[in-house]
Amino acid sequence: MRAGVFLQGLIGFLIVAFGVPSFAPILGPIAAFVGYALFWRAIRIYPFRTQRFWRGFLWYGAVALIQLSWMNSIEYQGIYILFVWFGLSIWLGAQFGFLSLLIPYNKPLKVPRILAIASAWTLLEWSRYFFICGFSWNPSGLAFCNTSAIQFAALFGVLGLSFWVILTNLVGLRAFLKRGIPNYMIWFAVALFPYFFGTGYIKYHDGKKEEKTLSCLLVQTGLLPPEKVPLLGRVDVFVPPVGQWERIIASVKEHQDEKIDLIVLPEAAVMHAKYSRNDLEKIFTKYFGSSLQEHFPKTQNITNLSFAQTLSNVTGSEVVVGLDHVDAERNAYNSAFHLIPKKNDVTRYDKQILMPLAEYLPIKFLSSLVSYYGISDFFTHGKDATIFYGKVPLTANICYEETFPQIVRKGRLNGGELMVNLTNDGWYPNSRLPSQHYEHAKFRSIENGASLVRACNTGVTAAIDPLGRAISKMDQHDENRNLQSGAIFAKVPTGTIFTPFLVWGNYGIVCLSALILGVFLCLKKEYYL
Repeated sequence: MRAGVFLQGLIGFLIVAFGVPSFAPILGPIAAFVGYALFWRAIRIYPFRTQRFWRGFLWYGAVALIQLSWMNSIEYQGIYILFVWFGLSIWLGAQFGFLSLLIPYNKPLKVPRILAIASAWTLLEWSRYFFICGFSWNPSGLAFCNTSAIQFAALFGVLGLSFWVILTNLVGLRAFLKRGIPNYMIWFAVALFPYFFGTGYIKYHDGKKEEKTLSCLLVQTGLLPPEKVPLLGRVDVFVPPVGQWERIIASVKEHQDEKIDLIVLPEAAVMHAKYSRNDLEKIFTKYFGSSLQEHFPKTQNITNLSFAQTLSNVTGSEVVVGLDHVDAERNAYNSAFHLIPKKNDVTRYDKQILMPLAEYLPIKFLSSLVSYYGISDFFTHGKDATIFYGKVPLTANICYEETFPQIVRKGRLNGGELMVNLTNDGWYPNSRLPSQHYEHAKFRSIENGASLVRACNTGVTAAIDPLGRAISKMDQHDENRNLQSGAIFAKVPTGTIFTPFLVWGNYGIVCLSALILGVFLCLKKEYYL
């Protein structure tokens, strides 16, 4: 019997741990259907709650270690990231261990308990957004990512899908325990509902008249950290800022025959530097010819913004670029800038969610740790979403912010009709981070009913329609595992879709879950012992 219990738990572990798009997409729907149920079926034979807690803790902690294994990329992050990796896995394991306490010992699962457990897990996932900088990776709902069921996110977001994953598995566990055709039919009906909804949702919106499009050029620079910034011991591979701009301009030049409305460059596209006027004129003349004087800046003070504005002037395209910014009070920001051809009005968005240690210092005594890695300056948090007004109102977010539904939704509510993400995933080369990061972009498009374009230094540069489907895409590596660089062109739909998620955001499923959990706790004792 013990061997059978272990085997059930092991099979469930393999399905759930690898049932995410970056590992084995085919396992995602299976994880959403039965992966958790197999584990809970195995542990319900243990009479003591501590036994169920520790098994849940170890099981899901191991799941987290697999899904967050991109954190073992220590080449540029240093050994401390391993402590973060293990610490997060312990934390997530503890949450799941708590959830497993609610699985009853050798008792039938009643509907109130099923709804309460799914609600408790949803609230736990939501709580992660508020820990230090927030932790948004790998919610359970990600299992639906490559299926039509992802469209269910238009109602309650990715957290709503997490609720449904746990609900389906608990209904499956109930069917295992009670047996009988009606119970299995209920299980299959619950499991299939998001797929039927998604299929109908896609057909309904695909059947509408085609909307206007915006022609976008998305640049992927393809530079590793020591190539972008001079790092101690690796200065020999550093590409000077002038050379970095030349790579960008060469990529844009390859698409000169296209009518481009918007050029998007990644987060921290080029390090802070000052240039001579000759540097700028030489590069643009080399790629775009000699009759460019009217497009060049009038000032002799040439900065990265000067290059971006000149690129906008020469191509006649709006430009969104990620650059560092220091204001008059000497506050530094990780920012996105919007430039319009022949106009000097530059709009700026400042990143709101900063990464601890790398971008801000959460605890002062850690300054000695980060100084070891050459980090001595930190950014200031941005305060709100900014709308870039051009041919289409744009709302920008930077890197990790894309994984936070509430941040992206705020930009849409402020009037953004096209979402722009600027990312640099190069600090974790040869890992699954870029692909896992990209999967979140699909959810943001569906939740907010708008197209999304993302430009990455190294990562997945892509254009995504309002239904979460890739229009054009450049992965981090080519088929030979070489970093890809260049630019991709995409005609992106600018029409938006009204979604219930836009109305209530995360609070829709959070309030519903809190209500369910509250009612459950007020019920008779028999339901929760």
